[in-house]
Amino acid sequence: MIAEFEKLMYNSEMLKNSWKNQLDLFEKLNKSKISDYQFTNFIDWILRTRYSEELFAGSSMWRLLISKPNPNGKLNYQQTLKIEFDNGTGLYEMEYSDWDTISDKDDYKKAILWTRKSTGIELVNNFLEFINWNKNWC
Repeated sequence: MIAEFEKLMYNSEMLKNSWKNQLDLFEKLNKSKISDYQFTNFIDWILRTRYSEELFAGSSMWRLLISKPNPNGKLNYQQTLKIEFDNGTGLYEMEYSDWDTISDKDDYKKAILWTRKSTGIELVNNFLEFINWNKNWC
């Protein structure tokens, strides 16, 4: 079964709103679950760039998930950049997966094509490094 939001064709305004929605969510999480504010700082930076109108922001279990719409405007969740905060290490983990590159779900580790661990202050630089590496995204 396909969720309604997966059927949508996203335009730049809808993409920007996805970032605004995530900013609201992570601001609320700052008050309860995530005491580090680098997610909100990162999202705020994205909102001031063209990336907010080119990429979709979602979340799951305190993770920020970033996807790029296909040329037809539909999202491709098979290719996602995940950013999560590790409370144990105090580091942010960025991981780009492309599930279209594998045919057997047991090979899931092969779908992970790019990773970085960093402090929150390095999120923007690591994101830009990712964009430079994955030229198909922007």
